[in-house]
Amino acid sequence: MAGPAAHNLKLELARLDELFCAPELDPLAGRVEELPGLDRLANQLRPLPRAPVCIRIVLPASERAADLEARCRVALRAVLDRRIERNRNDARSLRQEGYATLWRGLVFLALCLLGSRLMGEITLLPGFVGRFIDEGLVIAGWVALWYPLDVLLYQRWPLARERRLYETLRDMRLEFEFRD
Repeated sequence: MAGPAAHNLKLELARLDELFCAPELDPLAGRVEELPGLDRLANQLRPLPRAPVCIRIVLPASERAADLEARCRVALRAVLDRRIERNRNDARSLRQEGYATLWRGLVFLALCLLGSRLMGEITLLPGFVGRFIDEGLVIAGWVALWYPLDVLLYQRWPLARERRLYETLRDMRLEFEFRD
């Protein structure tokens, strides 16, 4: 069974360094792009299903060089490896924050459940007031777990998607086209 079809994208640059650096903005000359080429590629790939990528980079003929593809491949790998490492650090930091807030949330939940239990034993308050405080404490305890669970279960997904995107870009096939 064949794998998914490759995504073929085209990227036009005035200079090769625009792959990594934002081009000079000049709306009067028709240059309105503000993002580096690598970020434009990432934006094009985000909504697409995962598949191999082939990028055709279109450059002026003056950018032609014998070792262009090798230089470009080394630079791409270095930049994307750095982004992947930063992404992994962000994910580790998020996981640590999730566990730290989870413990605080669990302690708060335990205190709220204990307070709720004690409120159930107090008969001095009218029934609806005691029940209101009792239920309020239980709800407050569970709400305290909302953020830690959100961090641990959901906030890491965008980071994982971004890391896979960087890995796809790092492994993409490069083709060069030169215009006169």
